Order: sequence, then structure tokens, then C-alpha cells
Amino acid sequence: MQQLLMEMSLREWLAGYAAGGGRIHCSRGCRGCCTLAVSTTFTEALAIAATLPEGLADRVDAYVNRLLALRPRLTDLAAYLRLHRREIGPCPFLDADGACAVYARRPFSCRALLATRESPWCSVDFSELSSAEKQAFVATLDPAVVAFPTHYAAVPRALGEEFEEQAKRRLAATFGFALTGNLPLQIYLERHCRLSATIPLGDEATRTLLVSRGVDAPFLLQLAPASS
Repeated sequence: MQQLLMEMSLREWLAGYAAGGGRIHCSRGCRGCCTLAVSTTFTEALAIAATLPEGLADRVDAYVNRLLALRPRLTDLAAYLRLHRREIGPCPFLDADGACAVYARRPFSCRALLATRESPWCSVDFSELSSAEKQAFVATLDPAVVAFPTHYAAVPRALGEEFEEQAKRRLAATFGFALTGNLPLQIYLERHCRLSATIPLGDEATRTLLVSRGVDAPFLLQLAPASS
């Protein structure tokens, strides 16, 4: 239901943006943003895990195995994001044609990434660009439209964050904390460790599970307490 509400809001914004001459460059098969690390709430991950075909489950397992193999080198968020693109690889739900195999259930964070520049920019590692190249790119952006200094539209980004925060608040109200983080990793933990059976036991039990699997790093998964 919440994803449907977000889609309705996005359609309204997209219609206005197009009417004003704006263009979104996202299309089936463009795949650039699918090389980014996808972060979601546990609610979204659980919805995907519940209907995951076996073939996709195998791809999730392979992705997580690569992540765990690189775990000693994932020392901080910057290393995680860099190695994700270079060595862990793209989202396991990306098929051979560059389409999303769980598109109808894709999380808020994916729905929120709408590119105002050509799709190759979604694959660029900006840490590898020269200062002049970065300045030239930034000069092409409209600060009134984008989530500066990215080329992704700001309104969809804000909508995604709003719906994600609502999901986190519901989780925290129910269990006393909210779990968010790497999407395939959460699905893997649900399939292999019944994460959904541990979360009702509280944040300490959940943290113990994450420690036992070697995935308690804050850039992988986050346990946020309920707001006081």
C-alpha cells in the first residue's frame, strides 16, 4: 500500500516535471544505479523474501557470499561503497537484460532514484574523476531540481526518505527498534536464520544474531532504537 502511495505521488511529480520540459533518463535495462548498495527497511526486505523464487534465492546467496568474503576489507562506509561496485557486484535481482526481477516490489530507495542525466552517469565512480571533470558535471545540474550534487531528482529522493522513515517508525513502535540496511543481506538472514523470528525478541537478541554471522558492521545493517 505504501509503495502504491509513493508511486501515485511520483506520477504526479513526473507529469509536472515533463510538462515543464524536464526529462528523466531512467528506462528498462539502463542498470547503472543497480550497481549501488541498496539499503532498505526490514519490512521491505521481508516482503521480497516472502515470494522469492529459488533461482533468485541462489543469486542472493552468491551475492552475500561475495560480501562475506570481502568482509575483512570492509573497514568503513567508504570502503564498503567502493568495493561494492568494484568487487561485490550489482544487485542480485538485476537480470541479464538489465531489468529488475522484483520491480513491482522494489524498495523505496530504488523508486526514489530518478536520473536527470544520461544513464552512464549512474555508473560513474566520482572518486576517480579529476577536479575539472567533477566541476564540469556539477555545472550541468539544476540545483532547483536535483538532490545536489547528484543528478538524481530531489523530490523523489525526499519522497523515498519520507516513506522509509514511516516504515522505520512502524517497526520501532512494534519491536522497540528498527532494522535497516543492505537488502540482499537482510533477505539472506531471513532465509537462513529466520531473522523475523529473532526481531520480536528485541534488539539485543537481533544484534547477537548479526554478530554471530559477522555482519554487525553499521555500514551493513543498522539497529535504530525507538524515538523517545
